[in-house]
Amino acid sequence: MVSVYYKCWVCDKVFGKQELEPFSEKALREGYAFIRCPICGSKLVVKSRRSGPTKIEAV
Repeated sequence: MVSVYYKCWVCDKVFGKQELEPFSEKALREGYAFIRCPICGSKLVVKSRRSGPTKIEAV
């Protein structure tokens, strides 16, 4: 299973889906359902790219 990591543009914190789940449960109770940074609360969050080379099969 591939882990998904997100990066906040405001505080540059990299966090995984496991850090995001408790925060998203709180967000759903408060009435909004979008991804926010668990540290600063910013909505400017992007998926970070995987590090390392990508294997592509030759044709």
